[in-house]
Amino acid sequence: MTQDVAADDAGVARAEALLEVGRADAARREILAVLAADPHHVEALHVLARTHQAEDDFPAMRDAAARAVSVGPGQYEGHLLLAFAHVGMEELAAARASAVEAVRLDPDDWRGHAALALASLGLGQPRRAFRAIRRAVGLAPESAGPHYIRASMYQSIRWNTLANRSYRRALALDPEHRAALTGLGQVAATRGRLATAAGHVSAVLTAEPTNDVARAELDRLVVGGLAGWAMMSVWAAGFLGVFAMLPWMWVLVLLPPALWLLWATRTWRALSPGARRYAEHVLRTDPRARVRVIGVALFALTTAGLAVTALRQDPDESWSGAMLALMVAHFLALMVSTVAIAVADRRAARRPDSH
Repeated sequence: MTQDVAADDAGVARAEALLEVGRADAARREILAVLAADPHHVEALHVLARTHQAEDDFPAMRDAAARAVSVGPGQYEGHLLLAFAHVGMEELAAARASAVEAVRLDPDDWRGHAALALASLGLGQPRRAFRAIRRAVGLAPESAGPHYIRASMYQSIRWNTLANRSYRRALALDPEHRAALTGLGQVAATRGRLATAAGHVSAVLTAEPTNDVARAELDRLVVGGLAGWAMMSVWAAGFLGVFAMLPWMWVLVLLPPALWLLWATRTWRALSPGARRYAEHVLRTDPRARVRVIGVALFALTTAGLAVTALRQDPDESWSGAMLALMVAHFLALMVSTVAIAVADRRAARRPDSH
């Protein structure tokens, strides 16, 4: 019997070590072998829940954590894992109940307060949520975890300055905290600082090329940032091109595309070589990007037509029929492109493999 217990404990230790280095599948196989021998091994159930958490499989995490709670109702870890599983599944009332129980069992562990904060924020109780996360930070001021969770909470309500500060604090405490670095990139992109965002996301993907959150952020940066703003800069040039017959107006016509080119060049240079290859792949294959690239080409045609026709236009005369037709075409191109983008984005959101 003693040998069996020792073997089970050794299996749990091996699973925890595998999980620590990111091998969730191997850790799960190890822990399932322990549970096959002893289905009520509560520590093994905790590790099983954490293997599912590592893969964002929250239903499976909830099931494992619920089993752990039923086996060891007085153990803090089970209630904590169950709270985070409920948060992941947006079962916020249940998450709050589990978090409250976790805090009751161990009021000095910051993680229970963090789970309570996330559940409370989701329930529309921001004061209670930020009071709880403040308590979590106070309990572990030198740990990156509570600072990261507070940053994600700030970001969720668009308090980007405070989110930026908390993400940076988490990174100061743990320079390898990839989720905090990704969050910093998201905040920078939201502020329009695409070059900064590209640098942060590239750093994450260099360390972890399969990081889905960072790849989704790079998709957003390439599709909505570079391609999206390329469309708007060319369309704005066409709008200004209507007045190209006026002295020096052609300078203003060229200004939006020139500024975009400068901005896009800085952003592209901030990407790592691997991130650039991935961005090129997105531009070639992603339907959302292709729609925007086609929009750029369409706007370029109508812009060129407007500018050339306007240069031939006498500024003292009414607009010619050709000029009016091109103006209508330019606005129709904007409307058609807007609808096409909305359809492409909606279809991408419905795809199971979309980021």
